[in-house]
Amino acid sequence: MWEVAVLHALASFGTLRSEEPLPSGRRPDAVFDNNDLRFTADITTVSDEGLDDKNPFFDLSELIEKEKNRLGLPIGGLDLRVKSKDHRSARGVQTVLRLPPRKRLSEFVRDEIVPQLRDQMRASEKVLRIAIDTDDVGLEITIDPEKSPFSGGGFASYDAPTIKDRNPLFNAMKPKAEQLRGAEGITGVIVCDGDCAAFSDRGAYSNYISATAIAQEFLRQYSSIDFVLLLSIKETRRTWMQIEPPERRVHHLLVVRRGFHSQDQLSALFTAVVGKLPKPVMMPVNGALRARESGYHLGHHGGLEMRGGKIRISSRELMEIMAGLRTIEDNGAMNVGGNRKEQPHANPAKNVFLWNLQRGQLPVTVEVIKTGEDDSDDWIEFEFGDRDPAISPLK
Repeated sequence: MWEVAVLHALASFGTLRSEEPLPSGRRPDAVFDNNDLRFTADITTVSDEGLDDKNPFFDLSELIEKEKNRLGLPIGGLDLRVKSKDHRSARGVQTVLRLPPRKRLSEFVRDEIVPQLRDQMRASEKVLRIAIDTDDVGLEITIDPEKSPFSGGGFASYDAPTIKDRNPLFNAMKPKAEQLRGAEGITGVIVCDGDCAAFSDRGAYSNYISATAIAQEFLRQYSSIDFVLLLSIKETRRTWMQIEPPERRVHHLLVVRRGFHSQDQLSALFTAVVGKLPKPVMMPVNGALRARESGYHLGHHGGLEMRGGKIRISSRELMEIMAGLRTIEDNGAMNVGGNRKEQPHANPAKNVFLWNLQRGQLPVTVEVIKTGEDDSDDWIEFEFGDRDPAISPLK
């Protein structure tokens, strides 16, 4: 999605040709020309998915939760703490979690975790505890049913870059140097944040390497590239009293090689291009999570608004109720099956419809209330009329 948005914005400021073949046969994403400035660039989006694969904390947490459900334990109440180890070299230090490889996680949970849980449950332990400390695996598990439905955990930061040329950001730029080989004039790489820790603002006193420093190292090693444009999303910090959604904006950093003379022109152009990009509605981490999901995230599920003789409920939730996918008593939960295992509680919308029905007041108008283009749901508003004698209780 980043690439489409960037190309669309670039096209507003000059002539743009995409995937035009170079003498090498490569097809870069963008050849831009506005008479004053001409450059060839490739666009890439970088994430920490590779590091996540090597440090599967969340996969382990999900597997343990599934086994808990099979054992009849309540949802949540899990606290998972994972230890780490540092790989030191002359280049720096890399942190990895002490966990089995992802492909062995299911076997590990089945053979190492579940038997200990069963033994403690047979012994009528109220709080289940498991500690494993070997050369390869180090973790502590606590399961307290009293803390259901909430779960938590902790682990060392493994995704913050500590070596300039050994991190996902550098690795994403490296093949682009080859892609742009043979391009004439100014060349560059546009790197977009797809949930990469290198883009995070960790403060001036952090021991971690910044995205700017990584881009500078890339330009030093690959002198045929003139610039790197870094694109990410920033949001205003929320205070505990603030109820409005945070303001999100596209943040950009232009890094150029030493001796490059068109920095001012590029900076002015990219500032204008960023101003043309759509307003972001999510941070990269949430966008990446939504992109991996098979369906859509919740809309106004579980929400309602009442005033006078009217009530508004989620359009999508109503459709799912009518389609038999949920009932109104599911209270808009994403995990319908899990929600039905919990202690039921009253649904305000159901009570409003029931109260009007018992009084003999039927809907007289049903209206769709449209929301903004960035919203994933609309509202359905019901207006109830006066009592209908045909169905009103006798007095």
